[in-house]
Amino acid sequence: MTTRAEIQQELRSFLPAGQEARFNAYFSLVERAAHIGYWRYDLSDQSHFWSPGMYRLMGIDPADRKPDNDWLRRQLPAKGQAQVAEMLARAIRTRAPFSYRLTDVTLGPLLSGAAGQVIDMHGEVEVGDNGRVTALIGVCQNVTQRVRDEEVRALAQEQYRAMTREASDIIIFYTASGDILFASEALERILGRAAQEIERGKFYDIVHPDDLGEARKLSIIPRRGQTLTATYRVRHRDGGYIWLEVVTRTIYDDATGAVRNIVSVSRDITARKAHEQELAAARERAEAANQAKSRFLANMSHELRTPLNAIIGFTEMMRQKMLGPLGNPRYEEYAGIIHRSAQHLLDLISDMLDMAKIEAGKLKLNFEQVDLKGTIDDVTCLMTDRADTAGVAITVEPMTPVFLTADRRAVKQVLLNLLSNAIKFTPRGGKVSIAVHKIADKIRVVVSDTGIGISAEDLKRLGTPFEQGRSNPFLAQGGTGLGLALIKALSESHGGGATIESTEGYGTTVSVDFASTPKARAAA
Repeated sequence: MTTRAEIQQELRSFLPAGQEARFNAYFSLVERAAHIGYWRYDLSDQSHFWSPGMYRLMGIDPADRKPDNDWLRRQLPAKGQAQVAEMLARAIRTRAPFSYRLTDVTLGPLLSGAAGQVIDMHGEVEVGDNGRVTALIGVCQNVTQRVRDEEVRALAQEQYRAMTREASDIIIFYTASGDILFASEALERILGRAAQEIERGKFYDIVHPDDLGEARKLSIIPRRGQTLTATYRVRHRDGGYIWLEVVTRTIYDDATGAVRNIVSVSRDITARKAHEQELAAARERAEAANQAKSRFLANMSHELRTPLNAIIGFTEMMRQKMLGPLGNPRYEEYAGIIHRSAQHLLDLISDMLDMAKIEAGKLKLNFEQVDLKGTIDDVTCLMTDRADTAGVAITVEPMTPVFLTADRRAVKQVLLNLLSNAIKFTPRGGKVSIAVHKIADKIRVVVSDTGIGISAEDLKRLGTPFEQGRSNPFLAQGGTGLGLALIKALSESHGGGATIESTEGYGTTVSVDFASTPKARAAA
């Protein structure tokens, strides 16, 4: 074993000869800075030696008390007294170094009798020239604050682990070099992986090959306050792939500005991705079906219209008796029925084709100067026969000539649909009125009727393609339910819109706006 003389000689060897006073000053400075104290217990005369640091550590003034075994022992709890005695006896017996942590130590009056202190003690036995143990020497350090800090950190760490243990997301703390400091249990639960399997770049081995570029977006260290996000697939231990949404942030040391570590939070979004893919597939199927419908209707336009035009043309010739009498008055009635039915069917087909073009974004409009008053007069003349047959009077309120930039055919179609609907739902003896107003930069056409009106419940559904004003099949009139939808779509394509007001049993008013100039249309 090392003797006291050998220790002293080794310490003095670091300084030039004659510098013992300076050595003692240095040693005292070290004791003060490190909060340590040196002590020696001589077995031959049972005397104690305490360094100045030992007195400071124990809170005792050297002038008031000399080192005392009994005093020191009384500062320890009973259990600690027995353990220290056994430790020192074992060190003397085995001549081995000893180390012990003293807890619940009470310090002296200079430290206001501080209790519950924690002192770490490390020492060795001193062997004399005769080979026998002559003394015990040791160093004590007050580690109370360090122990308290460690306990607080341990408690916080345990609380954090408890919090992350049940978290559904994978939470990982790692260094800038990729060493994982902490990984929540969700890593094993979601991916079936341990932390050592993914640290230091090994993580990329389990990323889906197609997603490596996305995953490497997180290989850089985020700047202060920056958040990086990436979405990619990672292979589970069982071979399947899991979609993860990963967010990373950097934790910086506030004092130095250096990177302390990086935190990443990974969420399993496999179910969400499957749902998104399902929706995308359904949307693609719907779009494909819609395109097929549009192609079918476009291809059928000539096939449907050509025979209908022939039917209408020939029945018109029969009604006008262009080749002479039909021979039987009933044939004239039949020819009229055929003509009206064919015309009605042609109107329905035209509405369907136009609606299909609008939905497909393929309706082409030819904008030009349109005389709105003249167009209303033309449409009124066309609908006179139908109104007379239905016993409905059409009145046009006085108006000055009005011109707007629009597609002539679209404006006429809107007016025809407005009048057709108004006549269709107005009982015999009722009336339909048409008025035109200029409001700001728009022209408003208002068509009112004294018809059966629409209930508040049915009013909500109008304007949707194929919805009719009456959900009751016994009350609903013929048609596809495209009339108002076409009116709205065509008016909106002219920078305007359509509104409908109705009271069941009293009638309906539909207002349609057209932008008076192409500029208003573009702004819409």
